[in-house]
Amino acid sequence: MRLRIRHDIVARYDEPVMLASRSLHLCPRTFDGQYVRGWHLDITGDCRQARTSDAFGNIVHDFAVEGPLDEVAIAAEGEVEVDDTTGVLQGAPLDRIPPAVFLRETRATSRTSTVMSFADKAKTLSDGEPLDLCHTLMHLIYEEVEALTADPTELCGVREVAADTVLAEARGTPADLAHLFIAAARGLSLPARFVSGYVWQEDATATGALASWAEALIPGLGWVGFDAGNDTCPTDAYVRVASALDQSGAAWIRMADRGGVSASVTVTVAADRL
Repeated sequence: MRLRIRHDIVARYDEPVMLASRSLHLCPRTFDGQYVRGWHLDITGDCRQARTSDAFGNIVHDFAVEGPLDEVAIAAEGEVEVDDTTGVLQGAPLDRIPPAVFLRETRATSRTSTVMSFADKAKTLSDGEPLDLCHTLMHLIYEEVEALTADPTELCGVREVAADTVLAEARGTPADLAHLFIAAARGLSLPARFVSGYVWQEDATATGALASWAEALIPGLGWVGFDAGNDTCPTDAYVRVASALDQSGAAWIRMADRGGVSASVTVTVAADRL
């Protein structure tokens, strides 16, 4: 599937700020099964972008704009062609970190007794093999946890709601569901990581094309994606942008402004099938 994606993030300030800095995960990589045909970032103001690659292999853009600024607008836009690999990540140049690292707990993926009970339930319902166990875990989250739309905290920063809180409230945003999957999978000794990206859907809302899912390392297959919010493995409708231990390392944007001036932030995303 060939997709055209546009992601806009606009911060408007109540009063001018003198310096605004941003760190972005807004550029997908090309690898087997995902081919970036063109991609660019547009940023208002006079600034120099620093493009780097982080420890997880994600493309990162950092920049700072000096004011006075009434707003900072960022637009990421491009076309990506994606093959349907039934969720199996192929040939991604991203695996520089030992798999054991992806067994670590984070604030959002703590393996509490509640999370471990949930993980054990999935294990009992599965045939015990890692692939079936992960599919069962994904189905269980889909059936027992209400999927909400993305929260402003994850659209414009970091979302760190703990996995056991998601279970207790029986509802969560896409990032929350991915964190729950990751916490449970790691509790069952399966390396797992968080992924942010985009998804094409027939009737997407203003931010419905933003997607978060989890990947687990399956022996013999490699990394496989699981989108618990939609109860599916990623298809050719998904564009993979960044991965990390949890959402804090793969956030689309992290913002810091000098002076503590409040701002209203508008996020819109469109994914069109070509």
